[in-house]
Parts: sequence; structure tokens; C-alpha cells
Amino acid sequence: MINNKKKMQTHIEKAYQFLDDHLPHNYADKTFGILKKAKISSSLHIIRNVRNNKSNNIDVLNGLLKVAKKNKIAKEAIVLQTEN
Repeated sequence: MINNKKKMQTHIEKAYQFLDDHLPHNYADKTFGILKKAKISSSLHIIRNVRNNKSNNIDVLNGLLKVAKKNKIAKEAIVLQTEN
């Protein structure tokens, strides 16, 4: 049980590092839109609390990660376009 908890903490830490690296400044509204489409009840306040690691909500964290992933892909596309 302890190993699973440590493993989960490591994944959560990696998730927050990914957010630090790739989440755009306008993340709250984008995350709210993703959660609304998925019919997951949330608010901008809850989204910001999860982002700042003040609240634990796995659905919101997954929404934040989707926004960060889309932003990372967009940034990578810009790099590819400027290299050609």
C-alpha cells in the first residue's frame, strides 16, 4: 500500500511539473470549457485551487493536463514552422 501511495505521489508531482512547464496563462477558462463539455461540474475557483495544489480533484487535474498538452503541441508546431 505504501509503494502505491509513493508511486501516486510521483505521478502527481510529474503532473504538476508538466503544468508548470506548459500550462498557458489563460488556463482557467480553457479548462472550464473542457470540463463543461465532459459534463464535469466545476468552477474557475476550483480550477485555480487545483492548479495551485490547494485542492485535490482528479477530474480538474486531468482537465488542466489536457490544456497544458494542447499548449505544448501548439508551441512545438511554432518551433517546427520557424525551422523550415
